[in-house]
Amino acid sequence: MKLKLTFFLLLFHFINAHAQIANIFADEFPDSAKTRIGIFADYGIGSNNLTNAFIEKFYTGGYIGSELKDEVLSRSKNKNRIGADINGGIYGAFKLDSLCHKKNLSIFFAVKDREHFDAGFSKDLYKVGFYGNAAYAGKTADFNGFNMNLLRYQQFEIGLFSAKYDSAARWGIGVSFLKGEQYASIYAKKAELFTSDDGQYIDFNTSLAVAQSDTAHKGYGAFNGYGASVDIYFEAPFKTKFGDSKIKVSVSDVGLIQYNQKTLYLNQDSLFHFTGFQISSIYDLQDSTIGRTSQDSIIKGIAPFKKRTVTATLPAILNLSFETKFSKYFELSEGIHYVFNANYNLLYYVKGNFYFNRKFMLSATLSYGGYSTFNYGVGVFANFGKGFIVYAGTNNVEGYIVPKKTTAQGAYFSLIKNFK
Repeated sequence: MKLKLTFFLLLFHFINAHAQIANIFADEFPDSAKTRIGIFADYGIGSNNLTNAFIEKFYTGGYIGSELKDEVLSRSKNKNRIGADINGGIYGAFKLDSLCHKKNLSIFFAVKDREHFDAGFSKDLYKVGFYGNAAYAGKTADFNGFNMNLLRYQQFEIGLFSAKYDSAARWGIGVSFLKGEQYASIYAKKAELFTSDDGQYIDFNTSLAVAQSDTAHKGYGAFNGYGASVDIYFEAPFKTKFGDSKIKVSVSDVGLIQYNQKTLYLNQDSLFHFTGFQISSIYDLQDSTIGRTSQDSIIKGIAPFKKRTVTATLPAILNLSFETKFSKYFELSEGIHYVFNANYNLLYYVKGNFYFNRKFMLSATLSYGGYSTFNYGVGVFANFGKGFIVYAGTNNVEGYIVPKKTTAQGAYFSLIKNFK
């Protein structure tokens, strides 16, 4: 008897690079410009064991052969992770003549659509989900610690930033109103699956906390919750023997969303014992209620949901970087990136910017950590004149070159227009 776990299917069902506050304060907002308007879009997905080819086949419903499954199994550890982000939006920044008798201040607005997904799961969960539980006859499969988080929301942000402060240091702060569209969360403190020696029954012992926003209201128009968040940015330039340098730090998405009283919620310990169906006649197979009855009994046995308000904490983001301009042609940055409460490992990166002239730049990035392991990125900056600027690239170019052997991919694009 083989078991395909609902948890693992749910993990991928919700998968459909974060835009940072620093984008609005980029150096390409010249003193001569009074207004900046930009649009941006980015996405990223990464895992320590699930390859790009595997994820693409699973998500699109393609056939997953033994080669793909075995490749993932060879990479799997006792604890595995996956995460994905999709962002898009528009923003505008406007320089003020003065505010409260202070000059060199600008105000900005941003409207964004955000989606975040992350999960942590065991090697046993992957093996049972894609190879079945036959190999666990007389044994217990360990799914303890399984967790999954999905957040989909819209964001309206307003804030201030300075052009110059204390020898050209800059700061910025943004406050956001958040409209919660969709939320799902699972945390299994205990999740153990025992299969009998003869495969005649299974025992599923769980201690679960589960939440899901109103399933009757989905899409952009759904208003299932509301919340607030704060973004903070600071940079300080200084001189080194190698050239002009800057230290930059930002903390983004510090906030929460409260989902309404129609949110489904479960928090309980349970032991589910399943022995299958006894069929005395082949005509019983024609009774369509078998499938419906089994599904209903499983849901009622394991997950008797209640409705209540639920508060979701955003995955807050920390960026810290040190940047040095060695010459007018080359700039080097080193930094760290971390996402709190999101199954994320601390990411270390080194980025080189190669300036061919003031209007064209190529970048190359090497990083380690995050949801995957090693990551390789390339990017381009182009100033087309008349205030038009483009950023484009990927932090995981390897995902497009060798998808069967890599576990992350992503891309970003930003179009900016400066007005005098």
